[in-house]
Amino acid sequence: DAQVLDMENKDIPGLFACGELVGGLFYYNYPGGSGLMSGSVFGKLAGEGAARRAKSA
Repeated sequence: DAQVLDMENKDIPGLFACGELVGGLFYYNYPGGSGLMSGSVFGKLAGEGAARRAKSA
């Protein structure tokens, strides 16, 4: 659900990440546009996770 984990692999409540922040296959030398798909996919997952959290609060 794109929720950020702490050093003990536990969820950090209310903190979500998407796009290049979540890492990827490439270091700093990635093909142009490859970050767009990651941002789209994880942006959707983060939005859904945040919505579920807001509904349960």
